[in-house]
Amino acid sequence: MNIFSIALACALACGITSAQAAAPEGPAEELRAQMLRSLHGGVAPAFVLDKDLPLDPALRAEADRLSAEHLERVDKLLPAWLDEERTRQTRAGKAPASTAVYYAVLARLLNELSLWQLEPGDAHYESTTLAVLRSAAGVCDLSGDYRLTDFASRILRIQALPAAERKAMLASERELLAHWGRPRAEPPPWPDPLPQRAAFALLQRGPADAGHPRLALPPRLAAATLGLGRDYTTMHPVERCALQQWWLRESMRAGVTPAAALNAFRYGTMLTAVDRFGDAFDKPGAAEKKDPAGPPPYPGIASHFGATGVTTVSVRVDAAGKPVQAAVTGRKVDVPGIHGVRPVAFENVFDATIETYAAQEGRHYDKASANVPYTFQMVWRLDGDKNATTAKGAKP
Repeated sequence: MNIFSIALACALACGITSAQAAAPEGPAEELRAQMLRSLHGGVAPAFVLDKDLPLDPALRAEADRLSAEHLERVDKLLPAWLDEERTRQTRAGKAPASTAVYYAVLARLLNELSLWQLEPGDAHYESTTLAVLRSAAGVCDLSGDYRLTDFASRILRIQALPAAERKAMLASERELLAHWGRPRAEPPPWPDPLPQRAAFALLQRGPADAGHPRLALPPRLAAATLGLGRDYTTMHPVERCALQQWWLRESMRAGVTPAAALNAFRYGTMLTAVDRFGDAFDKPGAAEKKDPAGPPPYPGIASHFGATGVTTVSVRVDAAGKPVQAAVTGRKVDVPGIHGVRPVAFENVFDATIETYAAQEGRHYDKASANVPYTFQMVWRLDGDKNATTAKGAKP
């Protein structure tokens, strides 16, 4: 269980009992302190640099100061967020359950991590980041728990710069971190298709030649994809990052704008709530066991965080109407605790479930066409308490 799962489990294990959750006077001071400690423990490891990360001592020291400053900022934000969410959830003078308040603030915290990963910097920051990703080797060679590499990945990119250029990039990182808890511009949209899908589609066309030109793959990436035949889900996180870096270079070679290439890389490497919690809620393969005639299962992580919404799915079918591949092309998700900004950390929370459901063996689509994908929407709605869930959508 990773540290984020521990932070989540603390809603039930760190003194937030059902009796306390139902108490009309709300959480006691000790309970509030436990919640704050747990929330801090949920985010702090993402700003700790692994001891094996190959950094110059001077850069590591500067990065450690930067992370300490930021965690001090977060610790000032969390009490206000707890109070704000408690007020939002109070209805007719009735205090909300402490677990509901905790989950909402944890969701907001996770979303700040994802928003930070997606947000562009100033022109110098963007051009320098792009130059590093296009030319530097080793920027994906992270160590430690890969669900906690948000900060380390950025510092490792700065490590690839000449020492004289690092100060300006650290200053830009400090400015981006200062945006936490503040109103933000709308995040750029999800790339469609996702960069990993686009990359594999190119690789599956066959060997690179005059008819299918492409940049050479790094040796480790070539061994994983072409040699061992791994798909994206089974690749090591370092290999996934390397694929995203290769695709950034390849897509720019093909004429994609720098801004679009960087956006695709950021979405491709963004750590979402699903990435962080892994299989804490849903066992691998759970969706494959569903009856094709029934609705898809409601993802456990979505249920626990109260996520609802609509996903748009495009299904490529063969001439007989059998699904060949399914992909989410639209996401509209709502999550308690996240207000006034897209819940980007949770927007893919239904993706794996609905794609498995839409493409599973035994399904048939009446409007079969080898050239025009079948498209439908799935509405995800919680009925009553979080143990009563339904997923409703157009039937193929």
